[in-house]
Amino acid sequence: MEVLSETNNSRVQTERQLLDQKNDFSAAYLAVQYLFFHIKKSSASIRDQTIDALFSVLRSQHHESQKQVFFLYKEAADALIHLSTDVTHPLSFSVLTGLKDLLVSSSGKKHRAVSEALGTLPLNITGPDIKEKYSTESASISFDSFLATQEILDAKSCRWQGRTLIYQVKYEKIACIKFARTKENIKDLVREAEWLSFLNTNPPCRESVFFIPVPVCIQKKYIFKLNSVPDFILDNKEIHPDCLAIMFIAEKDYFHYANEPCHFQDQKKTIKEVYRRNAWLLGRLTSMGIIHTAIIPLFHNRAQQTRRQDHGLYIWEQGGRLDKWLESCHYPNFAKSGLRDFEHLIPLKNIKELRHFIGEHILGFILVMGSFFRNKAPEKRGSDENGKPLDLRSLFDRDLFIELITEVVTNYYHGVTGLLLENLPKFLNENLIDRLIENMGIDHHMEEILRIQDQINMSEEDFENFLLSRGYDVSLVKTIPKAEKDIILNTGPHLGGFNQPISVPELIDFLFCLSSLCVSDRFITENGLKACRN
Repeated sequence: MEVLSETNNSRVQTERQLLDQKNDFSAAYLAVQYLFFHIKKSSASIRDQTIDALFSVLRSQHHESQKQVFFLYKEAADALIHLSTDVTHPLSFSVLTGLKDLLVSSSGKKHRAVSEALGTLPLNITGPDIKEKYSTESASISFDSFLATQEILDAKSCRWQGRTLIYQVKYEKIACIKFARTKENIKDLVREAEWLSFLNTNPPCRESVFFIPVPVCIQKKYIFKLNSVPDFILDNKEIHPDCLAIMFIAEKDYFHYANEPCHFQDQKKTIKEVYRRNAWLLGRLTSMGIIHTAIIPLFHNRAQQTRRQDHGLYIWEQGGRLDKWLESCHYPNFAKSGLRDFEHLIPLKNIKELRHFIGEHILGFILVMGSFFRNKAPEKRGSDENGKPLDLRSLFDRDLFIELITEVVTNYYHGVTGLLLENLPKFLNENLIDRLIENMGIDHHMEEILRIQDQINMSEEDFENFLLSRGYDVSLVKTIPKAEKDIILNTGPHLGGFNQPISVPELIDFLFCLSSLCVSDRFITENGLKACRN
């Protein structure tokens, strides 16, 4: 008892030191660590003063000028989160409420620390166990016989959408023959068919308008090797010459992308419904542990995909420049029919990755919104004849942009948590919208740099193809020496300069806030702590 009393006295003294805010930075960090140790050792002994001491660190500006202050804030936030995970503790809910208040009111390193801590709360979300029931071996069938299974008589009555061949079939639907690009791509196609089968059997919501395509299965096979194929198919350079494909039956507007103004005659009403519905569906799938990993492809640096450990993929938490944002939005994986391109679905295996995926989803939606406005004049980008960045802000409808973001955020949040998002203006303000319009509407950043080292890593063929894909003429490519100097390419627009931070840091703060709110409020409802009031 005497030892316990000494320990409690030591803890109480440490709490008072933090509350008095007289510690220097190092002493404050050690004090927070000491309290964290006590929380881990015995949360039952923790009282209001312990919580007040830790919150005083997060609310104070005393150490704000310290370069390493993020780690002090993170330690304090982690200590509070550790206590919150003990849902039987009488202070659990009040601690979460306090952290959520800080989340929407703080900024900078403090905001980042609180967000990261809230995002680690454990949730009862496990992705479905999708076992490969069907082989990647293909069934051999003639092209005409394949069409006949869907009563398609005219092989030429079709159109291409990338590597997918589309035929009109009955009941105002379309038959989509999706070809493999490579033999390695076959597994992706089988995975897509498996997910389509699973979602048709286990729809995320029977009341929602989500037209899930139906995969064609013959003799327990989804992959088909098509024989006696017409020349117009063999001429498509995007597909593998063996003509390996799956087929699925989809709604006629499966390829009516959400950022193409031509598909929205009653613009405001129709487009809001499409974004609202898709956001809710994506949130709902996420709540089921089904993650769409490519609403749009996001890159920090496409040129260094082979050299970087992260393959150049965009990690929004790092706040770096977003490469070719407008190009990334060419074919978003949500349309008037609902979500699409199901080969990019994965079951959630690590709950710690959930916050990242939530932020990535919302980022994708916001970028696609911006591209919707830019697609009113898709030919306009870059600079004018005097080298001045084009100012295309007049293409943006500010009020509609605000309405779209509000619809997406509230419905995605509801899909994940089952709750209504209250007090959205606390963390979604009009300054963010204005900053987005400024940076999406004016092409400030157009340059990409192909470093010497990246050129060295390329074969001659890869080097030439890279330049050709960036708009160089064949004759000019032959004259450019490889690996002699950095090559500056005009490939934007990008959000941020090359190897610089993103030009809209407010967007990253917003993603931190929303993703952590989704996780924390889902935790509150799962554990019956109290109805959420954010």
